[in-house]
Amino acid sequence: MISISGIRGIVDKDLTPDVVKKFAYSFGKYLGGGKIVVGRDTRKSGEIIKDHVFSGLQKAGCEVVYIGISPTPTIEISVKNFKSCRRNSGYCKS
Repeated sequence: MISISGIRGIVDKDLTPDVVKKFAYSFGKYLGGGKIVVGRDTRKSGEIIKDHVFSGLQKAGCEVVYIGISPTPTIEISVKNFKSCRRNSGYCKS
């Protein structure tokens, strides 16, 4: 399922490595590459998902800044602090 807060599903059933990589790649292309901040929650599957997200983003020309296990507000602050890419921020390549 795709929603405002990202993609959701069961790892290795709905969220296969290929699905995650393609989603991350498409997101990276949408942003036009650039620096992208990535954080995750505490679920065991987060480490596996993270690797596939990195792969897709890097293939799309993104520089990944990984901040580890982080709550959403910390990620938002990190996006600003790292001058990371967000649509219409001026920090994206396109």
